[in-house]
Amino acid sequence: MDIQQLRFFVMICRMQSFSKAAEKCFISAQGISMSIRRLEEYLSCSLFERSPKGIALTKHARYLLPTAQKIVELADNCEDYFAALQDAGQRLSVIFTRGIITEFADAPIAEFCRKHPKVFFEKLYGCDIDCEVALDNYEVELALTAGPLDPAKYIAEFIYSRRYGIVVHYSDPLAKREFVGIRDLDGRPLSIMHERQKTYSVIKSAADASAVTLDIREWVDDALLTYQYADMQRTTGITTGALMPYFERMNLKFIPFEDPALSWDVYLAMRQDHTLSHVANTFAQAVRQHRDNMLEVEN
Repeated sequence: MDIQQLRFFVMICRMQSFSKAAEKCFISAQGISMSIRRLEEYLSCSLFERSPKGIALTKHARYLLPTAQKIVELADNCEDYFAALQDAGQRLSVIFTRGIITEFADAPIAEFCRKHPKVFFEKLYGCDIDCEVALDNYEVELALTAGPLDPAKYIAEFIYSRRYGIVVHYSDPLAKREFVGIRDLDGRPLSIMHERQKTYSVIKSAADASAVTLDIREWVDDALLTYQYADMQRTTGITTGALMPYFERMNLKFIPFEDPALSWDVYLAMRQDHTLSHVANTFAQAVRQHRDNMLEVEN
């Protein structure tokens, strides 16, 4: 029995899924299954009952879980103590896609920097494609960027999703709608983030599938402009509703697409061929914790 096996065991119990636990631990599903199988062999008992409906803890697993949680917590605290001694001179470079800092990542960055003041944290910013290039060129260890991402090149852990929609002036006939479809874009002057962001490719694929022609009048590098152009009744903006709270006093309405597949999906990504440093792993955990906190609030 070793600490890593217990970490995997605790995470599987928490997630109620081998595959989801594997994503959390940045290991393959096959790897985490093999680790648990070795733990079961060492303990000479079965820890999980598997069925088409999922997994269930055996009585042995229920006995082991509270002890394993304490062991893992003590081990993590010990590692954190000695890691802090090594923080001085450490550097962590992470790249963030546009908009992600304001909407999501500011909190985990602040928490990480508070706990690790001696680590030089380099924040880089770019478009979705820039994030992938930075990973490819070994300029950063981690990226918070939009999907889809090539699974042959990257390990990508899903963080959260925001549905795309349109921003229109209240005088627009569509403002009376609760949802819109891709066909509602046909013939409309549109504004959208430029092609180095993945918003356009997601919307374009849906438009092509429905034989809809997109009339892009304004390519923007800041989602804020889609709102401003809509307020000027210049274009219909295609974006998420993230900025809507800043425009509540204006004559604008955000209307989501009825198709949930038309969404901005954010991932924590790293290269397949790279083993994360301790500081990168620590920041990744801060991101996951913030994601989990958000989900608890939303639910």
